[in-house]
Amino acid sequence: MRSISYRTRVRLRKGLKIGLIVLGALLLALLLFAIYLGRYMVYTPEGVKLDFKRDSSLDVALPTGETRSNDTPESVPIEFADPDPRGREAERITGWYIDLEMLQDPQAVLEAVQQLSPPCTVLIDLKGGNGSFYYSTAIDGAQTADVDVAAVDAVISYLRSHGFTMVARVRSFQDSNFALNHISSSLRIASGALWVGNGFYWLDPGSDTVVAYLKQIARELAEKGFKEIVFDEFRFPNGTQIAYSSDLSRTELVSGVATDLLNFFASSNITISFGNPSPELKLSGDSHIYISGVTGSGVSATVKGYNQLEDVQTQLVFLTSSKDKRFDDYQVLRPLLSKLVQ
Repeated sequence: MRSISYRTRVRLRKGLKIGLIVLGALLLALLLFAIYLGRYMVYTPEGVKLDFKRDSSLDVALPTGETRSNDTPESVPIEFADPDPRGREAERITGWYIDLEMLQDPQAVLEAVQQLSPPCTVLIDLKGGNGSFYYSTAIDGAQTADVDVAAVDAVISYLRSHGFTMVARVRSFQDSNFALNHISSSLRIASGALWVGNGFYWLDPGSDTVVAYLKQIARELAEKGFKEIVFDEFRFPNGTQIAYSSDLSRTELVSGVATDLLNFFASSNITISFGNPSPELKLSGDSHIYISGVTGSGVSATVKGYNQLEDVQTQLVFLTSSKDKRFDDYQVLRPLLSKLVQ
């Protein structure tokens, strides 16, 4: 058997090394290219597609460490150089809402939506207090609800393609799934166990990780066509067993998160609003406060509780099935699948 000369073996080894280096460089280039393309990936019911028109300027990532911010939030409302930074005239909100109970039958919701005539506003709940998402989400660690998520995606796609004003409502500090996966960013009792309120674990408003998570959700929903994101139950819970210490009051902590969210999205085409917040929460720009669970007899007291709003008739939105005339002076959304009651 003919042996390979020493000089040939040296050349082969050198060639192999060069080949491995070139292969490694190609793999690295492919990896970097895949990361670059990732910012343009859009998740749809049909799968993943590339959208090079996507604005990635608002991408956010969770902090690597669990930190609690003690910086004093601004004590004044957010002010924009232009009262309407998006160049749109304020429009009166009229339309319908779709809650989580309705989404148990998304096909019925889709059929009802197809009977609507735009333009009108449609608010849809997309994340519950247990942390489950009711649409196809790409957020790391997120879990989807036990419903036909693809059918919910179809509802969203229909609303987007037919010119409806789309509003998404998500639970903010109620999120059992995220709390279990980020213990140090959750509210706890003295023993260290997670605190439970209304059947759910709650997140710490003072955690940078929590704030980044809320930004991720809003960013993803904006990509799906939603023009307004409502962070529901936007408050620090009233729990005497919560073991919590901060240089800021609980109201200041939540107000600081609101300020951060409003500032972060101020120059975008996304409106940030809040659901059932503490009455002390201040707004400006085109943000709204969404209120649910109020009867006709409670309208007056609710309005007085939010007298800090610059224009309560346009900034306060009621979600109700009632036809009580006392709602007529305010913006109202009514349930899509329920008959109106007195």
